[in-house]
Parts: sequence; C-alpha cells; structure tokens
Amino acid sequence: MDFWATYCPPCLEEIPHLVSLQDKYGSENFQIVGLHVGGEEDAPKVPAFVEKLKMNYPIATPEDELTDILFAGEDAIPQTFVFDRNGKLINKYVGYDLKVKNDLDKAIEQALNQ
Repeated sequence: MDFWATYCPPCLEEIPHLVSLQDKYGSENFQIVGLHVGGEEDAPKVPAFVEKLKMNYPIATPEDELTDILFAGEDAIPQTFVFDRNGKLINKYVGYDLKVKNDLDKAIEQALNQ
C-alpha cells in the first residue's frame, strides 16, 4: 500500500518505481494499491496525474481512520507498507530515496518468497 499525493515530490520519484515493480511481478503474484491522501483540493488533479505517470495499479482514497492508525502520528508522505500473502506487515517506509528503494525491493522479495 502506498499513500501519496500529486503535490509530493518524493511521491513523484517513487511512483515510477512502483509502476515498474507492478510490471515486473504482475498482478497475479503482487499487487500495489495507491491510496491518495492529498485531500479534496488535490483530488481533481488525480486523473491527469495517474495518466501522466501511467499508474498501472488500483487507486483509492482511504478512510481517515485507516490513515490515522497506519501513519501513527507521522504525516509525511509517501508512506509505503509491504505486507506478505497472509496480511502480515513486513515493513513500513516513510519518504523515498535510494535507500528506501533498495530496502523496498528487498522487502517485496521477502514477502513474495514466503
């Protein structure tokens, strides 16, 4: 699960990598879900943003309660959560840089191999 907004520069960096991961693993074995948390003022920009970045995975808007629980007081985005096939949380990442990219790739491999 990836929490993002159109105005978030690290989200703009992360999403192309998520698109490539979805392409690499396919939706039978792996599924990214993009959760838009940009608010009502950002919502009209979402369709063009999705098209521009060729987002190839489902997009939704989470309930505030879900965001409150998962963010646990940390409101920075992107926040990306990797779960295994049984729904167990493997890891949570806040922000996006080369280290997060590499750690995210490892966590996904771990989740797929369980």
